[in-house]
Amino acid sequence: MKRLLVSLDEERYEDLRRLAFEKKAPMADLVRNAIEDALEDELDSVRIKRNIEEHAADPSGTMTIEEYMRSRGIVSSRTPAKRATRTRRVAV
Repeated sequence: MKRLLVSLDEERYEDLRRLAFEKKAPMADLVRNAIEDALEDELDSVRIKRNIEEHAADPSGTMTIEEYMRSRGIVSSRTPAKRATRTRRVAV
């Protein structure tokens, strides 16, 4: 875990300290939760971009959906099931 130094004015610090006391929680936990709540969508977007970049750099740890479905014994709706061949009658 990395550390981050955040400066607060005295009033905001005191309010946060009191809230932490009332909730019986560390001030750091309140700040971490507030960041997650306030920036959830943006942080998710950053995480997704990072994962895509990592995959593009090294795709060896992934498989296609078809490979996954075969490994799990799932029949894909993308590939038609094999049917018995029938002779078609054509009008002449």
